[in-house]
Amino acid sequence: MQSPHVVSFNGELDIWKERDVEARFSAVDGSMPVVVDLSEVRYLDSAFLSALVRLRRRLPSCSITLVVATPSVRRILELTDMHRLFSIEGSLPQS
Repeated sequence: MQSPHVVSFNGELDIWKERDVEARFSAVDGSMPVVVDLSEVRYLDSAFLSALVRLRRRLPSCSITLVVATPSVRRILELTDMHRLFSIEGSLPQS
């Protein structure tokens, strides 16, 4: 199995981090599965959710997994139906 491209974030992901988020996502080309590690994220807002949707639209056939450990972050993803677009896991996949 191919090792995934892991993109890790931490802290709070809000409008002020949008350029950093977009820069990291632009490095993903879809040639391998993608893991977006949000296990150290305490908060995210609609700007980050929009960036995730843009990533999905840009890479429609790529496997993208979100790793979420914080209950409030998981709840936001569930309320916004992100589980329909991404696989959501509680920990990083073992390689």
